Amino acid sequence: MKKNLKKVIVIMMLCILVINQLSMQLMASAAGGYNWGNQFIDSIELTDSSGKPIESVPTNQAFKIKYNFSIPNTIDVDQGDKMEVTLPKELQTAQNNELQFKDSNGELVAIGQATTKGGQQYVVTFTDYPERKSNISGYFEFRVLFADDIKPGGEIEIEFDLPGGTVVVPITPEEPGGGIDPEKPIDGDQIYKKGTYLESANMIRWEIVIIPELLPNPAFPVLYESMSNVRVYDELGPGQEFAGLVNEDEVSVYKAYNYQGKSGVTYGNEWGQKVENYDAVNGKFEVDLGNIDDGMGRKILYNTRITDPDQVEFTNNARVVSTERTEDIGSKIRVEEGSGGAGGDNAGFTVVKQDDSGNALAGAKFDLYRISNGNRNLIKENMESASNGKISHDETLKFGNYELEEVEAPDGYKLLDKPYAFELNEKGIKELEIPIINEKLETPVGSVELIKYDEADESKGLAGAEFDLFRGTPGSGTLVSSHVTPASGAFQVNNLEFGNYYFVETKAPAGYELDTTPRTFTIG
Repeated sequence: MKKNLKKVIVIMMLCILVINQLSMQLMASAAGGYNWGNQFIDSIELTDSSGKPIESVPTNQAFKIKYNFSIPNTIDVDQGDKMEVTLPKELQTAQNNELQFKDSNGELVAIGQATTKGGQQYVVTFTDYPERKSNISGYFEFRVLFADDIKPGGEIEIEFDLPGGTVVVPITPEEPGGGIDPEKPIDGDQIYKKGTYLESANMIRWEIVIIPELLPNPAFPVLYESMSNVRVYDELGPGQEFAGLVNEDEVSVYKAYNYQGKSGVTYGNEWGQKVENYDAVNGKFEVDLGNIDDGMGRKILYNTRITDPDQVEFTNNARVVSTERTEDIGSKIRVEEGSGGAGGDNAGFTVVKQDDSGNALAGAKFDLYRISNGNRNLIKENMESASNGKISHDETLKFGNYELEEVEAPDGYKLLDKPYAFELNEKGIKELEIPIINEKLETPVGSVELIKYDEADESKGLAGAEFDLFRGTPGSGTLVSSHVTPASGAFQVNNLEFGNYYFVETKAPAGYELDTTPRTFTIG
């Protein structure tokens, strides 16, 4: 008896509506170049070259002004943005060379420069440092002088306009040269060393003054006792090298004396004296002065070339040896340009990607945005969740508000329709407690109905036929389910995902032949 297989396929189609979202983003003005004025300035100090507070200073001597500042985390400062301060009328800039301000790790924070030497404007231009850091605070300092119309005398009050109000700093302008009383002579018996920074040449001028003991009845130019076999053993500190004065292998020597409150006044012409036993590696050399027996003292002058541009403090020690005595002398100088520094903090985060049952989801991709000043700024693209579901960013982010926008959902899950918003407000890696949850996609499915009937009478269903349902192509398909025809000869299989399928009869109804021909069909 011949058998027929009739198949009826009922397919349920699910329509998926895709909605394109239009993301509106405000455009910031061109990055960089904005002048924030003095609004970040917190306080001001007047100091000497060593950074010590001062209450008085000679009118012809430069000193330092130090501005302490901090940038609120609520304000975004871009690369190229500026702070600009205006000096009070009593002060003027003493330099306009460019200065680099770095943090404790040597990272460049900003460049500072006066608009002109002798002016009143000083401008600090930021690098991208404040774009990457939070909790930024620091300082910058530079050399200033009294204005030309400031005369020595009593205390004056200098007013600085700060964001919080006016700050008054009192200081006393002294007589030029340090306030030494010109009527009071300085006695003999002085041996000392001092240094002066030569800004234009980036060198240090060192001087050694040797003034012997005063004679009982001095009469110019014979003022001092003799010193025999005088030799100077000099040792330079690090960051500098010997550069001579007139010639690179010589020091310059003058006769010298003290007069009317001034020490080391030169007398007559200078002469060159070659250095001996020069040790460039250790910065050592010697100067043979012989006998000082002409009633005068001596002043030695020479320069050193600065070899370490980042060094601020320089030292120079010497020993003066004669038949009569030995004196150890030394000097320390800070390069009186200016300096500055700052520090800042960063944050990072970790968040977990899960399904609605709490299972980790890998393969989701996100774009990270920072929300600031009404702008939505892209920070990083295609951040992908790992096998444990974690999405992380290292500790290089500024504090502020952020959004993770999903651009690719894990397979089988819906794409999020809203960004995941969070805030970073402290240093370190923040573990975000609320996971990012995706819902599964509703998989489109269909149904199939199989009817087993008698060849001679299609209305006669055949019971007891057994069938296996496979997904795929005949010979290589995957078993889905097994079925037995009821009395009606018909059964239905529901919730079949879209794809190719086929039935294979494994047992014929009683009294009928087995038909193993695969019966293929497609859902979808």
